[in-house]
Amino acid sequence: MVVVDLLLEEAKGQRASILAVATIGGVANALLLVGANVLAASPEQASLRALLMFGLTMALYVLGARSTYHRTTALVESVLYRIRKRVVEKIERTELEGLERVGTAEILDRLTENMSIVSEQGWVLGSFLQALFVLVFGLVYMAWLSLPALALVALMLVFGFFIVQVRFEEVADALRRMGQLRLTLVDMIMDLLKGFKEVKFSRRRAREIHDDIVGTAESLRAGAVRTAEVISGILVLPNCVLYILLGAVVFTMPRYVDVDVQTMVGLVACTAFVWGPFTSVAGGLNALFRSSVAFEQIRVLEGKLDEAVQQAAMQKTEDPWGGRLGAISTRDVVYEYPSDDGDRTFRVGPISLDIEPGEVVFLVGGNGSGKSTLLKVLTGLYPRSGGELRVGGVLVRPENVAAYREMISAIYTDFHLFSKLYGMLDAEEGAVRALIAQMGLEGKTSFERQRFTRRNLSTGQRKRLATIVTLLEDRPVYVFDEWAADQDPEFRRYFYEDLVPALKRRGKTIVAVTHDDRYFHCADRVIKLSYGKVQAATRMEAAP
Repeated sequence: MVVVDLLLEEAKGQRASILAVATIGGVANALLLVGANVLAASPEQASLRALLMFGLTMALYVLGARSTYHRTTALVESVLYRIRKRVVEKIERTELEGLERVGTAEILDRLTENMSIVSEQGWVLGSFLQALFVLVFGLVYMAWLSLPALALVALMLVFGFFIVQVRFEEVADALRRMGQLRLTLVDMIMDLLKGFKEVKFSRRRAREIHDDIVGTAESLRAGAVRTAEVISGILVLPNCVLYILLGAVVFTMPRYVDVDVQTMVGLVACTAFVWGPFTSVAGGLNALFRSSVAFEQIRVLEGKLDEAVQQAAMQKTEDPWGGRLGAISTRDVVYEYPSDDGDRTFRVGPISLDIEPGEVVFLVGGNGSGKSTLLKVLTGLYPRSGGELRVGGVLVRPENVAAYREMISAIYTDFHLFSKLYGMLDAEEGAVRALIAQMGLEGKTSFERQRFTRRNLSTGQRKRLATIVTLLEDRPVYVFDEWAADQDPEFRRYFYEDLVPALKRRGKTIVAVTHDDRYFHCADRVIKLSYGKVQAATRMEAAP
């Protein structure tokens, strides 16, 4: 099973200590069984010394059992920690295009739901291991009592194991389908939350979305019930096997094997004793099934991220610019969105243009003309499908694209404000508060302990908070994707007539997507896109 293989692989140096404490618990358990049987058969041996030995053995069992649970749980949590760390590191090394192909829903589900499944089953796995060792040493004692009885038990265990193996794939397939349904449900709920405003304007749309979500939830419920039915059948099997075994020991074995009364009593007692560990082992199969499939899905996610990382640059340490910006030049740059089915997708380019240091360029065009996509190509977020992107005459390549991006501050339409001022945790609070006042946000938010005290603001106000971050970064290139679209008239004018000229005076290069034709004069050039290509480029009068 996947979970067992993974734990053995990840345990490494811990395997010996876990097996040691589990063995101690199993041996102590078996000794308790032997001691109880011996004392029951010979009451005269029940001395104070025997009582102390019995108590010492029980203490040894408690120590072994608790250590097994603790070490197994610690191992599971250590494995989960390493996996979380690996996934986060892979996400960090992945480029935007690769991350978009993997999908947010799968990453969130695997790092939350699947991790929780394994974490919750950690102690069950410890109980499973402890019960397994108790069962093994109980069977050793049974062999000491009667080899034919052991052969009978072994036959029943092999039969039970075969049935479990056959049903495991059925359970695993059902759990995989449920995992896929979970992803679909998460996607639908995220769709609802992102489009909540639009839903409020159409009751029909709300009903149809509701019906889709409820339908998927119903499929998930039905799948969970079917899976539980299969698992319950597996969990009932051990009791059936033990009842058959007990009947065979009591009714069948005496007919074919010469067994005295004392041995028969010991066998019945031993069978009853191993009953608990045997059912615990069987009960742990549910945890093994669910944990195995959860780990399997996490591995699939890691495989997808590995593929995305391989497509990105493995080494991103080159910095041929040293933070000094030159002209940004494209020659026949093309970007085409990747397609899983081979069908032709939207394409930007070929585009050739030059943006000089300190120049203000506005990108205009209708919706879907390729403005935002071109921005992502120009800023190195999307790898170009063809052509060249050069900065200061140096070709932007996977090996140096990270250094190129370090010269850019960007605010896209789907921008994000982090909970803390990451990347600038040493920013002076006074400087940040001055910018808050400059952006007209005084009284709406403040800055304390490396974070804005309030981020739940209007979209326009949040964009101004994002602008504060970019101004603190103070990089050579500023990219604004329809920044003014969500601003009131006052701050729209401020952006074009105050902020942009101020940045230009400081020698900053500005590339902005806009629809505000009344402010086109604030740019040095206006480039119009249509269907992914440059339709016109107009040189404007210098911005005041």
